[in-house]
Amino acid sequence: MSIFVTTALLTGVAVVIAVSLNWVLGQIGLLEFTWRIFTAATVVTILTGAPIIVYSQFIIREIKSSRRMLRKMTERLAWAFHNAERANEAKSHFLANMSHELRTPLNAIIGFSDIMRNERFGPLNNDRYRDYARDVNESGIHLLGIINEILDLAKIEAGHATMESETEFEVGAVIGSAERMVRPMAEARGVRLVVDANNCELRIRAVERMVRQVLINVLSNAVKFTEADGLVTLSAEYRPHGNFVISIADTGIGMSPDEVKVALTPFGQADNTLTRQHVGTGLGLPLAKAMMELHGGRLMVRSERGAGTAVVLIFPNACVIDAPSPVRTARAS
Repeated sequence: MSIFVTTALLTGVAVVIAVSLNWVLGQIGLLEFTWRIFTAATVVTILTGAPIIVYSQFIIREIKSSRRMLRKMTERLAWAFHNAERANEAKSHFLANMSHELRTPLNAIIGFSDIMRNERFGPLNNDRYRDYARDVNESGIHLLGIINEILDLAKIEAGHATMESETEFEVGAVIGSAERMVRPMAEARGVRLVVDANNCELRIRAVERMVRQVLINVLSNAVKFTEADGLVTLSAEYRPHGNFVISIADTGIGMSPDEVKVALTPFGQADNTLTRQHVGTGLGLPLAKAMMELHGGRLMVRSERGAGTAVVLIFPNACVIDAPSPVRTARAS
């Protein structure tokens, strides 16, 4: 029905109710029911009830319209979310397939350029050829590293990463291995690297390659974005509630909360001056975070512009095999 018809009907009902109420009050002697009372009750009910009824109908219609719009928006959002999930899955499959396809020729390039670089089948007789062979070899290794990172992240996002290669190992040895790989970079940049708890005898059950990769990614990021004469520290501790925690802190320029969110996004890089001075894909922290979550752990970033960054790696109690008291030693450069 239209608003006019509905208003007339509801106003009529209200008038009947008002007049009936006055008639009942007259019957029981509480007031004298006259034509004047009848007219007054009718006029007052129409003047007060009609606007309220009209306004209420507008509100009800607006609510119904909003509900219909909300239902349509919810359906569209569900459809968009479903499509986004399918697109993301397709992207992950594409990256995984492309990474496999690219790694085969890259391995050949790296292998042949290594042979040429080391002149295993005879001298090149030209220094420029040696330099070119070295550049090709190093560029191939660098590109292969990027492709491997993309492949690892794509596998994790697509749910194809497995924990079948889990082993029990001493975490101190893995920390020491990561330190040895990152220390030349720290020395070249003039950054002091201090590693505490390298001799920790605690054993965990995890994918050793992934744990090493997490440590290398976070450590190299810390060194990369710390200026000369800065400090990068790594410490490890077994906490009473069962978690094993590794903390990596630096005295670099730090990040704002928004920049931290970007840094944890695949291919995202915080937009600051120091970041723009360095090459990189923006996969280091996202890959480390994904690998930690694959183990049931967490990667937390605490940072402040101008005050450095601290990355905390938390391995859950389920990963810890035994937790003897660590013998702590510190090495610095």
